[in-house]
Amino acid sequence: MIKMKFKAFYLHNCQGKGLLGCLFFLLLLTAAIIVALKLGPIYYANFNFESDLKTETSRAGAHFLDNETIIKDILSLAKKNEIRIKKEDIKIDRYAGQIHIEVSYSVPVDFILFERNLNFKLKASSFIGTL
Repeated sequence: MIKMKFKAFYLHNCQGKGLLGCLFFLLLLTAAIIVALKLGPIYYANFNFESDLKTETSRAGAHFLDNETIIKDILSLAKKNEIRIKKEDIKIDRYAGQIHIEVSYSVPVDFILFERNLNFKLKASSFIGTL
């Protein structure tokens, strides 16, 4: 009789609540917290970098900056936001009175059981100022 009550306590009680459900919920909560701690800073840095890229694109269009200056400024913005990009990741096109900048990069994320690359592709465009 004691074993049955003990076993029933762990699986469920008369209200349908049990220890296994609680442990499962805690396991899911822990996994969600770990994922948020890994991905949160990456997405926050990407959000800030995208905002800075749009500002830089507008500035480049208004001040007639050449491609090398724009690339140097974008690399500086990426470094400020702790994003590792190379010169080859930046594509600049000028046509139809606009400047179009595209930055593609990936960030490796090391989860406990596996590693995954997050790929980002940022685009910004601005009209080129006229004299």
